Amino acid sequence: MDKKFHGNRIWQIVYPLGAYYALYSVLYTVFKKVFAGVGSPLLWLGVASALTIPFIYGIYKQMPVVRSQKQFDKDTIVHESLYILGIVALGVLLNVVITHTPLMEQSAGFAQANEVFQVDSLLTKVFTNCICIPILEEIVYRGIIAGQLMVWRGPVVAIILSSLLFGAMHFNMVQFLYAFLVGLALAYVYTKTNKLWVVIAAHGLTNLAVVLWQIVS
Repeated sequence: MDKKFHGNRIWQIVYPLGAYYALYSVLYTVFKKVFAGVGSPLLWLGVASALTIPFIYGIYKQMPVVRSQKQFDKDTIVHESLYILGIVALGVLLNVVITHTPLMEQSAGFAQANEVFQVDSLLTKVFTNCICIPILEEIVYRGIIAGQLMVWRGPVVAIILSSLLFGAMHFNMVQFLYAFLVGLALAYVYTKTNKLWVVIAAHGLTNLAVVLWQIVS
């Protein structure tokens, strides 16, 4: 009985992660091939993310996680805003530091991913990097994964394991390091607030700050 219970717990983390990655990847591949020469890879990443969000949110709604009774509370908005600003500052700082390390030149995977994210219009970057992807990833990694682990194993395990998975799913060392460290902050804030909108806003604004920083630098 106990082994079955633990097996069910693992499955409740594995299957949403697998479903998210499979659906997102399939949609992206289909759009990129069907509309070859129209739009851009980054645009189709955004569209694939947007179409995956409702499905993944439906899974999240069924998960045994703690949810704040008041998603928007005027008594806590200042505190939550400070969390968001802190994560944005951390993200920009890490981006500056990591982009000046030898890892940038040694990671072929990052170079390939960076080419997709860099060659496009500001509007597409905002749509994909700052809206669609943050919403989708926060539902998966903070809402579903960290949310369940927090109930089952407590906040420390939830923060560390969800951040490791968040980093690992980027498939290259540069993005792993960045995503893991920012993920620690995002997961910490989520365990403190139980509010998806806070970490979605923090993630989206962090990406926006990095996009704008890269334009002006």
